[in-house]
Amino acid sequence: MTTPEERGTRRPTALEIATQWAQLPPAHLRVALEHLELELQREHARESARERHQAALERDRTAAASALEAARMREEHVTERARIAAQERREQRAHQLYVGGLVAGFVLAAGMLAGSVIVGLDGRQWLAGLLAGPSLIALPVVFVLRRSDRLPARPRMLPPEQLPEDRLA
Repeated sequence: MTTPEERGTRRPTALEIATQWAQLPPAHLRVALEHLELELQREHARESARERHQAALERDRTAAASALEAARMREEHVTERARIAAQERREQRAHQLYVGGLVAGFVLAAGMLAGSVIVGLDGRQWLAGLLAGPSLIALPVVFVLRRSDRLPARPRMLPPEQLPEDRLA
């Protein structure tokens, strides 16, 4: 049996109700069983409603998680497409720069070679030699390969312990 304090804080179960009604005379047992059946039906209805509510909450949680995942996937897709587009633009600019250097190198080499022939036929062999010599190879290499094998023009700084005595002051 439950104490009065416990009864005030919670509802009695069907078994507790049946125990209380069992103490009555047998004539009242039918009434007790009807009340017991009604209480069991109410408990069942409450439990079913609670389970349906829990299932609906779980469906809502799952739907929200699916929506968040779909939004994240869309965002990743958009980001990836933007990254790919930017990479394609960089590659296209690099290709245009490479082709421009190739054309400029060819035009420069052809111009220097043609100039060398013209100047050589004019009797200035030293100028023809300059145009057709190492510069004919060096300048197109700079335009086509975009590099120069020359050392940097700016000297590197020496550490203080290696500086000459007159530079320390």
